[in-house]
Amino acid sequence: MKTLPLLNLVALAVLGVFIWMRDISWIVDASDTLPVLAAFPLFAWLTMPWKWQASPGKMRTGSMVAGLGLCLAGIAVDSTLLLAIGWIVFFDIFQTTFLEKFSRRFLLLPLFGFPWVVQDFPALGWVFRHSGAAVVEILFKALGYSVAREGTMIYIGDLPLSVEPACAGLNVLQAMLVAGSLVICLTVPTGWRFAVAAFSLLPLAWLANTMRIFTLGLVGVNFGPDFAMSWFHKWGGWAVLCFMYLLCQGLFRALAFEGKKSGMVSGTPHV
Repeated sequence: MKTLPLLNLVALAVLGVFIWMRDISWIVDASDTLPVLAAFPLFAWLTMPWKWQASPGKMRTGSMVAGLGLCLAGIAVDSTLLLAIGWIVFFDIFQTTFLEKFSRRFLLLPLFGFPWVVQDFPALGWVFRHSGAAVVEILFKALGYSVAREGTMIYIGDLPLSVEPACAGLNVLQAMLVAGSLVICLTVPTGWRFAVAAFSLLPLAWLANTMRIFTLGLVGVNFGPDFAMSWFHKWGGWAVLCFMYLLCQGLFRALAFEGKKSGMVSGTPHV
């Protein structure tokens, strides 16, 4: 590898480490947060081998200013998301300057490779908890159970079910976004279908979290709270999330199939 591209990659790596380490609150739930780092090797797997330009192109001044501005703004307002977008802008500059062929669609993966969901949007956890509890209340009433709810506390007969902050699943949500992004990059063609799939990741993650709460409540009612809070609390929840991952894969493959059909009809290939 030539020296100049290597130096740029080192600079990108240093910036990435800085973004991760500037706020180490994620260490508390490191086992749930660290898996999002898989976004970077997955990105490399999808895009390599890289074919280098014979001579580097000219770096775009406007993009450099935009990336720098985003990073400075991220530091100023304490936003990991702005820093992550700034990193993406710099990596896009790297691609256009040194690589012959690349696809910007794959940048969706490294965008979710930084812990901005947990650090920038803690209120999202509150929304997930309260809306999830409300939907679970409706589901149990539909099944004929006697249900009462006070905020995030649900009483199903004699069983109290508390939707704690941990049940917001923000750390798991970030990992789901990475997994969903991988499926999108592998299956959905570029264009409006790609955008629809990307924006559907958050509501699908909410659905997964709500199903997890409902499943734990259903197991608690039928098998007792001790069983629901034992090994099943973790592994049963992960089983539901895996089911939702398969559901995402089915939906995204359906989008891809429709894209292929429309491409065949119009005669326009999809990248």
